[in-house]
Amino acid sequence: MRKIAFQLVLAVAALALSLPVLAKSANADVKTKSTTLTVTDAIKFGDTMVAPGKYKIVFDTDKATILNGNKTVATVSGHWEDRKQKASGTGFQSTGNKVDEIIVSGDSSVFVLGS
Repeated sequence: MRKIAFQLVLAVAALALSLPVLAKSANADVKTKSTTLTVTDAIKFGDTMVAPGKYKIVFDTDKATILNGNKTVATVSGHWEDRKQKASGTGFQSTGNKVDEIIVSGDSSVFVLGS
């Protein structure tokens, strides 16, 4: 009986020690990156009008945050779509004055705004 209790304690301890490793590998699929984007004319990212200037864009799996220094200018939801070849530059595609997708230099996927 004592041997079974000792084995149970060892099993629980091994599981407790492995949980942080398992949690980290589960988050390894999250696609996080950032880039710098120059906006030459005022344009909408989601519902927010962004003035001309140089911005940092931080991408998470399902959102992009546009920063001016440390200040958040806009946050938009979206998703990643694969393209056939890598982009030669960073920029965006728009319809009218609203951004549809953000292109990141050297990446073969684009961030498409919206659900």
